[in-house]
Amino acid sequence: MKGLLTSALGRACHSRIGATCATAVVRVTQYRIFSPRTTRMMEFDLMRLRARIHQERYSDRQIADVERLHFGCGNRQVPGWLNVDVAGSQCDVDLASGHLPWADKQFAAIVAQHVIEHLELESELLPLLAELYRVAKQGCEVWLSCPDLERVCDSYTANKGRGLIEDRLTRPHGDLGMDGIPSQHMINNVFQQSGEHRNLFDFELLSWALVRSGFTDNRRVDESQFLARFPEFPKRADDRYTLYVRSLAA
Repeated sequence: MKGLLTSALGRACHSRIGATCATAVVRVTQYRIFSPRTTRMMEFDLMRLRARIHQERYSDRQIADVERLHFGCGNRQVPGWLNVDVAGSQCDVDLASGHLPWADKQFAAIVAQHVIEHLELESELLPLLAELYRVAKQGCEVWLSCPDLERVCDSYTANKGRGLIEDRLTRPHGDLGMDGIPSQHMINNVFQQSGEHRNLFDFELLSWALVRSGFTDNRRVDESQFLARFPEFPKRADDRYTLYVRSLAA
């Protein structure tokens, strides 16, 4: 009985009416019922729900003539790639759902920039990497970047995070409004980002996750190597505190 009830509730929620009702509930909670941070997280979960509903439309459908996957694209949609995110993309997908809606061995190249740190390691990232391995052709290149745990910790011991702030200020929209706040808080910002970040990675930890998922030949690279391979991507100029890793599907 419990299983049937859970299944029925799941089907109800994964409908347009269910999503609309859930959205209305979250809108009401903004009025002093939950904190702004909790409300933002619930709103994001609603985007994930809508993506799962849309995902049913093209589940297991092969995307013709597209062999390059750019997931977690945000507003950086790159020509010649299938640009995927939870909302507002060419193909809205809940990357944390444990299922990708494409055929086996679909892609010859996969890229994600500053995405994986938003996923729980065991319940979300490892299932996603396993799915990426499934949809990757043999020899598929996987290029990932994220905040570098080792460099962030080094920044604290070296200068209490001032290097992180200086680095951010060199980039567009890098001012986080920290005037008057001690630089140590920048370390908190990188680790938490208002509750959006779940894990940071160093090369060893990310390599472990990739190998566990079937990928091989993990190499630490930098942004210049990435852009030399895929010059169509916009430059981020974030090498100073970013981990870049290139891996291959066996």
